[in-house]
Amino acid sequence: MEMNEKCAIEFRRAEWSASGKLILKPFELKIQEGKCVGVVGHNGAGKTTLFHLLFGLKIPSRGEIIINGVSSLDPRARLRASYLPERPYFNLDQTLSGFLSLQGTLFGITPKELVGEVQRVASEVGLLEKLDSRLKTFSKGMLQKTALAQLSIGSPNLMVLDEPMSGLDPESREKVRLSLAAWKSEGKTLLFSSHSLEDVEQLADLVLVLADGEMKFFGGLSEWRNKS
Repeated sequence: MEMNEKCAIEFRRAEWSASGKLILKPFELKIQEGKCVGVVGHNGAGKTTLFHLLFGLKIPSRGEIIINGVSSLDPRARLRASYLPERPYFNLDQTLSGFLSLQGTLFGITPKELVGEVQRVASEVGLLEKLDSRLKTFSKGMLQKTALAQLSIGSPNLMVLDEPMSGLDPESREKVRLSLAAWKSEGKTLLFSSHSLEDVEQLADLVLVLADGEMKFFGGLSEWRNKS
C-alpha cells in the first residue's frame, strides 16, 4: 500500500468459530479506501460470515477487524458504512417513501435533510415516481432497486453487498452493475460477493477468493485472471 493511501478495512488474524468448528480461518489483509473488491467462492466458503463480522452481526472468536481506524466491535466503525444482505427484509406494507425515511432516520439524517435525501436515492435508482407506492406492489427488480436506494442513503463511504445480482433478470443485473460502477467512480470503498466471474471482471479492482473459510487469494484483477 502506498504511503498516501488510507486503509479502509484491515483484517488482523480475525477468525470465527461456531460449535467448536472454525468457520472462517484467520488471515491478514488491508483494503485501501476507494477500492472495489470482488469476493468469490462457492456456497459455504465464508463470504457472508466475512460480511457479518464487518457489521457486528458476528463477533470474531479471535483477532480483530479495523474499519476506518476503529475496531469493528465499536459501533462508530459503521457510522459511514452500509450493508445489503443477500436476502434483504422489507415490510411490504410500507410505502417506498416510508421505508427510505425510516432507513435515513436510522442512519442519522436530520428531519430537515430527510425529504431531499429520500428523493435523491429514489431518483438514483429510477424509482422517484414510486415514492407513494407500497412495496407489496413492487416486482423483484424494483425491490432490488429499493435495496440499492437504502444502501446509498446518507452517502456512506463503505458499501458492502452480498450477492446483489443473485436471481435477477439481465436488465436488473445491468442496473445493479451500473449502480456499483457509479459508486466506484465516486471513490467509495466497495465489497461485493458474486458467483458471476463476469461481474467481478467488470467491476473489481481486487479479488478476494475464499474456500472452506480460508483466504486462497487476494490481489489484483490481472493476477487473478492469470491464476484462474
